[in-house]
Amino acid sequence: MTPKVVVSGGAGWINDVAQGLEAAGCRVVRAPGPEPGRKMLAFSPDQIQEYLSDADAFVTILREDYSREVLEACTKLKIGCSAIIGTENIDVEAATDLGIVIGWGAIPENYDGVAEAIVMLAAALVKRLPSKWEAVRSGGWRVEDAGQMVAKRTLGMVGLGNIGRGVARRLAGWEMELLAADPYVSQEDAAAHGVKLVDLDTLMRESDIVSVQVVLTAETRGMIGEEELSLMKPSAYLINTSRGPVVDEVALTRALNEDRLAGAALDVWADEPTSLDNPLRTHARVIATGHNLGHSIEGYQGLARAAVDNTLRGLRGEEPLYIRNPKVLPAWRERLARLGMAAVST
Repeated sequence: MTPKVVVSGGAGWINDVAQGLEAAGCRVVRAPGPEPGRKMLAFSPDQIQEYLSDADAFVTILREDYSREVLEACTKLKIGCSAIIGTENIDVEAATDLGIVIGWGAIPENYDGVAEAIVMLAAALVKRLPSKWEAVRSGGWRVEDAGQMVAKRTLGMVGLGNIGRGVARRLAGWEMELLAADPYVSQEDAAAHGVKLVDLDTLMRESDIVSVQVVLTAETRGMIGEEELSLMKPSAYLINTSRGPVVDEVALTRALNEDRLAGAALDVWADEPTSLDNPLRTHARVIATGHNLGHSIEGYQGLARAAVDNTLRGLRGEEPLYIRNPKVLPAWRERLARLGMAAVST
């Protein structure tokens, strides 16, 4: 029987995902997008019935809210897949409870692209690139804003997952001290990557550059707020390439305006796109980009391939290559059995 796969609407590389699944013999149904002015679609009961009640798989790019209620209605679902690394629109805990495996775009081109961007931003901030760039762009020339050497600085990473390890690899030989705060990483594992594991308060106090690189969860939402920022050196810089809601933008703006922080680089925002009147958008000491600094041609191609491969593997009863909720696997095999399908050993 031809499997039905619900794919987010949109253009660009997500069309490559749809075409790849169709070429593999799937019946692809394009999900409706959110209404104008809305950032995410909340499926109505009628839409759940029409699109998802008999779906074998779905592929999303943060356009739809796959809540517990929605997932419970997906009675034939074998796999859900985020085509990107973000999964905050999917109730992953509910999926795990229901025995639904969730694939995601945790491909090397994705996290290594962000790691490259973090290294670039760290150097740009310490070298005071914003003021020097603006001086020439505005018709002037040299501005007396010397910056500092990157060598001998301390970089603190909030999170030491794939991105953090990529940053550590790229900074090997830069003569920097690397710190990380991550309750899910051991001292031994951190040391193997040339990183010293510390608690968050120590990291905020001792770092010259703090890079936030965590997944958005209930635990990480708002974790960098007024209290954490107050611990930082006035000469320090903050980089956020993870998710906007991890950092309190109001507190960050206040710290910059009161000269309690030297600068920041933001590729992610609490609301995206961020409002035109957000002061961080045009702040003289902020490098502001639109959640695409780590993106690359190679990354888009890799994400499309991974989304197709993850989905097809799940439909065949094989473990996806990139799994957001690996602890679901025993329950997932039981779910497949209830659906009359055997899991395939890989």
